[in-house]
Amino acid sequence: MELLNTVPNLIEEESAANRTEKSVCSLPATDRLLVTLNRYELRKFFPDTALLESIFPETHSIEACCLKEEQWHAALRSYQPTAILSCWSTPRIPEDIAGNPESPLKYICHVTGSPKNLVPRSFFERGGIVTNWGNLAAGQVAEQALLLALSALRNQGAWRSQTEEFSHTPFWDMVETLQTRTLFGRRVGVHGFGQIAQSLVRLLRPFNVQVFAYSQGVPPEIMRQADVVPCESLAALFSQSEVLFECEALTPGTFQCVDESLLSCLPDGAVFVNIARGHLANEAALQRELQSGRIRVALDVVATEPLTPEHPFWTYPNAIMSPHIGAPTADRTYAYGDFASENLRRFRNRMPLQGVVSISAYDRCT
Repeated sequence: MELLNTVPNLIEEESAANRTEKSVCSLPATDRLLVTLNRYELRKFFPDTALLESIFPETHSIEACCLKEEQWHAALRSYQPTAILSCWSTPRIPEDIAGNPESPLKYICHVTGSPKNLVPRSFFERGGIVTNWGNLAAGQVAEQALLLALSALRNQGAWRSQTEEFSHTPFWDMVETLQTRTLFGRRVGVHGFGQIAQSLVRLLRPFNVQVFAYSQGVPPEIMRQADVVPCESLAALFSQSEVLFECEALTPGTFQCVDESLLSCLPDGAVFVNIARGHLANEAALQRELQSGRIRVALDVVATEPLTPEHPFWTYPNAIMSPHIGAPTADRTYAYGDFASENLRRFRNRMPLQGVVSISAYDRCT
């Protein structure tokens, strides 16, 4: 598939068209797909682009991230796509196309997760359809959460500083000094109860843990059906959790909801794991807890990413940091491309789509 880095004459052609009487934009005679991924994303998710090109009768591909804003807008007006295949690098859809019910654009197939920075809300309001990777990433993010919890329980942050010292140290002295712990039989809390949290609950079962959860708006019965004990408040959840997983969506109501008072509810020696969004936690409060040594913290997300080398989080032995690598893993990226390709086929054949983003889910996205 040939990527076009420029869109020759589109702006000039559009200007000429504007000099003529404008008519209502009609639907194209055939479905048109506009692929807007950059070279890296195409190679990562669609190693065989020939298969991607075969789905629609007309397919165009542009490296949209290389276009100036006016070129991007002109390209959309020129190609008149029925569907757009988008990814991390795709620029935001302009409002005059997203919110226009006469626009031929009906479907945005987003290869990865949140479409919030790409798609204006008006696209949903006028009946546009958006899909993303659905539940495909949930298991891998949950897997990362479990890894971080186990690493923190075994006090991995202190391993490097102790390696040389322990080279001639008896085994029992090592585990005593490191204060290693097990996940088996723990009281585990989960803040949030979406697909990632539910995948995590399933991963935790072999450890014979008791799972508690809290998520505003989620009926307690849904938690009970998963053999999870619902809590009446966040404070109640934190106070009884020896391991606390932060899985909640970031909204104005949850911004920095994990504050000093809530962290103080955690039992001494507890582990706090965040694999959701960095802005859910007050990082100054986290640093104070780390400085005290009272709890252990494991983070895959922080408020400002990437974390700078001089950030204090790196200095605490009771902190485990991973660079927002929950999903997708390198060996499974093709599956996300396959999922998107299948959705494009379904759209082309007017079949039900998978991983549809509802407007309420969009509002919870970050």
